[in-house]
Amino acid sequence: MKEAIKRVLPNVLWQRMQRVKRDFELRRIKSQTSVTKEQLVRDLRALGLKREDLLFIHSSLRSLGFVEGGPDTVIEALLEVVGDEGTLLFPTFTIHGSMKETLASEEFIFDPVNSPSTVGKITEIFRRRPGVRRSHHPTHSVAAMGPLAEELTRTHLKDGTNFGAGSPFGKMLEHGGKVVGLGINFGPVTYYHVYEDLNLDKFRGVYLPEPLTTMIELPGGRQEIPVRCHAPAFHRYRIDKTPDIESFFSDWFQANEVAHMGQVGKSISWWIFAQDMIESLEKLYAEGVTIYKTPNLTVKE
Repeated sequence: MKEAIKRVLPNVLWQRMQRVKRDFELRRIKSQTSVTKEQLVRDLRALGLKREDLLFIHSSLRSLGFVEGGPDTVIEALLEVVGDEGTLLFPTFTIHGSMKETLASEEFIFDPVNSPSTVGKITEIFRRRPGVRRSHHPTHSVAAMGPLAEELTRTHLKDGTNFGAGSPFGKMLEHGGKVVGLGINFGPVTYYHVYEDLNLDKFRGVYLPEPLTTMIELPGGRQEIPVRCHAPAFHRYRIDKTPDIESFFSDWFQANEVAHMGQVGKSISWWIFAQDMIESLEKLYAEGVTIYKTPNLTVKE
């Protein structure tokens, strides 16, 4: 519905409506009791996050409520929970429209140092913190802080996949990492794609037949690299665009006690062991279920 409205409205009117919506939501959040760092630390520990944890975190600052100090407070609370021995990972994706639209743009040049994250305020503030390392993936970079940061981020594209064994996502499996959803549902979760990249024979149409080339700004100069690009047909009908699929996965993860649920701030949050998520996706695939369809839904090519 949102995309249909956007197509028929003039861009200026659409942007104005979005500003009004954001202002209204901000006033609503500020009218609530504020959330402190101390409360976040208590909530995160009650959720089951611990010292020495390796966490890959999807987040929504707005959903957590009016957090005193904003994104920095959320990050400081997470750092306190995992301690100096723990490692935090955040997506710092740079996608404008679809992956294909981004990579095909002649103006697009990814700069790991300066390209802003497009997936939330917390991720953008995190990537700019001293000591944070960012992987060199043009659309799906990951920022990391902690003792495993360099190891996780340094070979993101080496094996030719976006989310496979050589990526930060794939390496989480070796280290017992946890996938965390702070204030988000089970729709916008990148870790689903790890199962695909580890089993490309099962998802033959998910990528375009040929990689797209794009530019990356590196210390030694700009470099052109090939990147495997998700097919738009699958992009349109996956879990984050289809409420029925998201609802199915949410119910399944909770019914099978894969997801650990709790409240952080003002919102329900969750975490899943990365290995448990991969094993769950394997079981669901055997039943004909993927993030692009349930038994009652099919992907339209």
